Amino acid sequence: MTSTIVHYIIFATDGRVRQSGHCDRDTLPKLAALFGDGYAVMEVPEAQYRLDIDATSYVLDGVITPKAVALDITEFTVQADGVEKVRFPMPAGTSVVHAGAIVAIEDNVFEFTTDVPDDHRFSFIAPAAFFNFEVTIHAV
Repeated sequence: MTSTIVHYIIFATDGRVRQSGHCDRDTLPKLAALFGDGYAVMEVPEAQYRLDIDATSYVLDGVITPKAVALDITEFTVQADGVEKVRFPMPAGTSVVHAGAIVAIEDNVFEFTTDVPDDHRFSFIAPAAFFNFEVTIHAV
């Protein structure tokens, strides 16, 4: 008895694609158990499969869906006076990498002020429905 080779993704309950690849169709149920509770496996049609599917897509209600851009403007300028602020909304569940640590943005708003003239770069980890992104704030 032979089985067909299929493309698959393993995804979390939030829709984030954790792993992708191809395997024998009979192996799919075993893959679901690899990551434990909170993960599911899904067969992906050939036309939808890409090697970077985890970077470009997420799963919403069982449908592979393209990720969206979280922020249209990614460069800001602020006075380096310790008073003026740059402030912008974030999708719920976004975190920022700051001083080597991942910090959750709890109120869904990022706010920055500084008295240090420089280009300040921030990396953001967005929820599954959005691309991760970077913001540069020019403090002058």
